[in-house]
Order: sequence, then structure tokens, then C-alpha cells
Amino acid sequence: MLIGERHERIIELLVEREAVSVSELSAILDVSPVTIRSDLNQLAEQGKALRTHGGARLAGERARQEYTYTTRQRLNAEQKHQIGQCAARLVQPGEAILLDASTTAAAVGQALKGRADLTGVTVVTTGIWTALEMLGAPTIQVVLAGGTLRTTSGSITGSITEEVLGRFNFHRAFLGAWGLTLEDGLTDTLLAEVELKRMMVRCCQELTAVVDSSKFGQTAVASFAGVADVARIITDPGAPPGMLRRFEKTGVEVLIADST
Repeated sequence: MLIGERHERIIELLVEREAVSVSELSAILDVSPVTIRSDLNQLAEQGKALRTHGGARLAGERARQEYTYTTRQRLNAEQKHQIGQCAARLVQPGEAILLDASTTAAAVGQALKGRADLTGVTVVTTGIWTALEMLGAPTIQVVLAGGTLRTTSGSITGSITEEVLGRFNFHRAFLGAWGLTLEDGLTDTLLAEVELKRMMVRCCQELTAVVDSSKFGQTAVASFAGVADVARIITDPGAPPGMLRRFEKTGVEVLIADST
């Protein structure tokens, strides 16, 4: 494993576990503790990790958000794939669909590309990677919103983006989130994207939250949609059953995506 690949894997483990020890990383990556310490020191110098006694932990929420798209895409990849497949089955010919820049929304776009039966569908996205995932879709018109590009996530925000979105009447929006709770609804960390997602919620007829099980019970800086705004949640079998039942009691439809 090359050093860059090893650093990516360490970051993935930090995101998943928040903190890891040198001994754990040494065993998982099959390299010496000396090598792991050197890796962690380099990541700390880059501001991506904080060294602790015997290991490291995440450098904070900003560092989490600045991880590369590829790294975020790998996290819970199979769950996101299944969520995308489940979401794509809801779309009907002739609909206008809105996707954000989340990696789970990108999975929805990828699944839509595979539906050869869809005709007259327009997909508008604020994610450059989502648009690229759909490149070459034979029966779908893909629109990439203009605006200011955030290079680390591939998201597009700003007044130009809002102007573009305001021209459409969306039947459905599929939005990811950093966290989801009954009290705060769907939350995210970057205020510019929070404001944009609030507009997305306002301009769609139906909002579906596409969130893997790791997002439940998590709360970020600001809410962009309350539970009352959400028509449906699509998640994976690892989501907490108790929370799902409470969402259903509020009238939110819950769909569990799996490979069966």
C-alpha cells in the first residue's frame, strides 16, 4: 500500500471511529508502529488529525468536511449504493428531480442512470461529482447548477446557484445530511450549504432524506429541514429501530434499503 493510500485509509478509520490507537492501525494496515507514528505525525502537520497519547483522533468537524470526495464516497459505500437503488425506484417518467452534492445523492444519480425506462426526466444537481456520475445517461437530461465551486466536496453554492434552482419546479428532492434527529431534523455543518438546502426544501413538492445509519442521532451546526418537511427517509438496515418507529409516528415514511 502506497503512503497516500495508507493516509486515506487512516482518515477513513478516524471518520468511522473518531479515535484510533497506533496498535490498532498497525494491525489493520499491516505495517510497523514506527510507520504508523510517522503517518500520524504527517497527518497532524496537515491539520487532518490530532495526535493523542498512543494514537490520534479527528482534528475537528472542519477537518471531517475537508476530506476528499473519494474518501467520503468509500464510507458506508455499500449502504449508499443500496439507498441509491431504492431511491431511484421512486422516480417516474417526466419528473424533475433535485440532488444535492452528498455522496449518497450521487449514489441516487448513479442508480437513475441505470434506469433505461425513464423518459422525460430532468435531474438538477448542485454536486459536480453527482453530475459526472450521470454523464452519458441516455434518457435523462442532467443540469449542473452554476455558482461557486467548493473544490474539496465538489459542491456548488451561492446566489447564482439559487437563481438557477429557482427556475425549476421539482417533483422530488433527494438530500443527504450530516445528521438526523427528531428534535433538529436534517442538519449540516457548512452554513452556505445549509442555506442552499433550505431553498431546495422550499422549491420541491416532496423531500426524501437519503441517509445511512451512521447519521441517526447526530446533530451538526444548523438545521435545513425539520421532520415535518420530510416525506420519506431512506436508510439501511443498521438504522436504530426505535428512532425509525418514532419518525413513522410523526407521519414520515421509512424505507429500508438492502440487497434483497
